Amino acid sequence: MRVVIIGGGAAGMSAASRIRRLKGDAEIIVIERTNIISHAPCGIPYFLAGFFDNFELFMHYTPDYFSSVRKINVRLGETAVEVGEGYVVTSSHNKFDWDYLVLAVGASPSIPNVPIEGEHVVTIHHPADAIRIRELLNASRRVGIVGTGYIALEVAEAARFRGKDVVMIGRSGYPLRKSLDEDMGKYVIDELIKHGINLRFNERLLEINRDGDRQVIITDSGKYEVDLVVLATGIRPNIELAKQLGLRIGETGAVWVDEHMRTSHEHVYAAGDIAETRHAITNKPYWHPFGTTANKMGYVAGSNIAGFSMRFPGVAGTSMTRFMNLYIATTGLTEVDARSYGFKPASTVIKSRIRARYYPGGGDVIIKLIIDENSHRILGVQVIGDDGSYVLGKVNTIAGLILKGATVEDLFFTDMAYLPAVTQVWDPLIIAARQFLKS
Repeated sequence: MRVVIIGGGAAGMSAASRIRRLKGDAEIIVIERTNIISHAPCGIPYFLAGFFDNFELFMHYTPDYFSSVRKINVRLGETAVEVGEGYVVTSSHNKFDWDYLVLAVGASPSIPNVPIEGEHVVTIHHPADAIRIRELLNASRRVGIVGTGYIALEVAEAARFRGKDVVMIGRSGYPLRKSLDEDMGKYVIDELIKHGINLRFNERLLEINRDGDRQVIITDSGKYEVDLVVLATGIRPNIELAKQLGLRIGETGAVWVDEHMRTSHEHVYAAGDIAETRHAITNKPYWHPFGTTANKMGYVAGSNIAGFSMRFPGVAGTSMTRFMNLYIATTGLTEVDARSYGFKPASTVIKSRIRARYYPGGGDVIIKLIIDENSHRILGVQVIGDDGSYVLGKVNTIAGLILKGATVEDLFFTDMAYLPAVTQVWDPLIIAARQFLKS
């Protein structure tokens, strides 16, 4: 059996490794357009900030490791340019026949449809571009970030660590609008302002041009001269090869797959940022382009190709980021989204100390818990605090409960650990749940 995998990122290499483990005699070929594989794009902002300098740390495993230890034929620097029934042709004019094909080509930055001029306009997406972007950042004094999502916040942090002036421009009225409700977004705004970010929200980008040695960002409300522009305006799935094969495209714009990661073609699978899944709460098609999801999708695809039946159950939509001293994590639906899907959401926001009052140290955590008023099913949580491990633990707890369809009563009676050094006897999640219980 020959399996060709297009894309050497998280999903592709996870699929390749799983096939090798379960089917030792399979011939596995991975086609990767760059010179790195099994890479971690989430590390780019921290590379820009100077937290590490060794470029190889972007890779979990090196190409040599996959070739020599796992006996996977990794074709670096080759791009799949043509895909047909049973074959792939690359930019190096190589043709590879396949019995099974895995599309793991990820996504690409979504560029605003406005005039853009100048060489100092970049996107943050692939580690292959990280060295050049860090050089541009180091040479800049003022940085303009277009966008208000995860990448925007993380790049803003990196630029401030480097001592740069930062202006953040976005159409929305507050940051992380797709993940947070407005009442929680205000805490992020406060942290951004505290660290000197010039916020220009509710402004529509009209143009980016070059004026001498500076870039000029023009919106419907102002003009901003900067040395470097970072476009953090989202991503889109790379579905061009899927279209060549005539595969079904899902409602989200990503490739449709079944619960086994199989596409509309019996012998073609898709995994990672190219593939859509389903949301655990709504059971509607959902696109969740995050590395954790990509790894699991690749694992499931590889398992099924190797003959071991496994299903991908969907996602709760869990994500987390940080800006300076503030950690922000969410899972499930926002209150706004819950209402749009026909739920009757009820919510509570509580602020609690992390540790017992008598134990030294520790900060506060802010939790917004959202449930359905009719069924009491947990719909989502938004957690903000200055202790990353603590915030992570809270959001992961709710993510697990959401995947099991738990109610707020289930949360209240969850048997959570207690130690004064790390939490309170009334855990903040339990306190939030208690607000919904009938007196």
